[in-house]
Amino acid sequence: MSEQPSLQDLQTGEAFVGFLLASEAAYKTSRTGGEYLEVKLLDRSGDIKGFLWDLRAVEGDFEAIRADVFLKVKAKVEEFQGRKQLRLEKVRFAEDAEVGDLSRFFPTSQRPVAAMLADMDGLIASIADPWIRKLLQAMLVENETLRAAFAKAPAAKSLHHVYLGGLLEHTLSVAGMAERACAHYSGINRDLLLAGVFLHDLGKTAELTYDRSFGYSDAGNLIGHISMEAEWISQEMARIPHFPEELRMQILHCVLSHHGKLEFGSPVLPKTPEALLLHYLDDLDGKLEGMFRAIRDESGSGNWTPFSRSLERMIYKVRWPKAVQGLSSGTQEP
Repeated sequence: MSEQPSLQDLQTGEAFVGFLLASEAAYKTSRTGGEYLEVKLLDRSGDIKGFLWDLRAVEGDFEAIRADVFLKVKAKVEEFQGRKQLRLEKVRFAEDAEVGDLSRFFPTSQRPVAAMLADMDGLIASIADPWIRKLLQAMLVENETLRAAFAKAPAAKSLHHVYLGGLLEHTLSVAGMAERACAHYSGINRDLLLAGVFLHDLGKTAELTYDRSFGYSDAGNLIGHISMEAEWISQEMARIPHFPEELRMQILHCVLSHHGKLEFGSPVLPKTPEALLLHYLDDLDGKLEGMFRAIRDESGSGNWTPFSRSLERMIYKVRWPKAVQGLSSGTQEP
């Protein structure tokens, strides 16, 4: 099977023929009353919207064109409002066996999973508090099913670290910032903060679906990751004889308050230094990853990205290391 170009490499005006994974698919009605197909298509490099304006070009069963299936598409790359999209000319359902290596359709962390797990294990082993260390070892080291899911899950459906291994990568990034913050703020309990770091998004292993495209499970939609992980943590604490009640409350508070505001899904506001710091470090890491991803995206015009709904702004794409190249062409050094 010949190698098809990645979505990231497609240029406006090019033709594309190949297999893509549909994460969204819907038949819609235009303002003029005509029916069309709108799909969101993925490969490992990213995603792109596709539009089929003539439904006679659907080959086979219309109902087979749906989310979480592979499609064989023939299309032309266009640009609309600064973003690339595909004008679909032909679409059909494709069996997994026809597609071949499925891993090339799923974005994956650039960090090796084994190395990230080793880093996590090292941080857990470094925790001095025996209760916290025992809790984290039970949930993230000894529970093989949960450990495997934690290493595979994305950190979110669309906002940040949206790739396999993204949850573990995000968690370690927050842990790294937490270590630096503890060196700066002497009043922070490092072990308690790291407990919050490793447990605050644990429920995303069940909230999200990531065997195909990234989405929400029924439990994720009905219960949410904060409620799920709080229950799991409480159950594990109950299995540890004489687990201190004060520590139980402090850890659960970090987890329950990490979204920072009631309107953002936290049942309570952060009311301890560790909980407040966890919220800001988590929020900062997610927003920066989203910003860097927007900068790497080739869509948009000139020096600015398209408007980001999640960040509520456009992002300036010019980076200073590139800008200082002007020094070699006559710009004076300060």
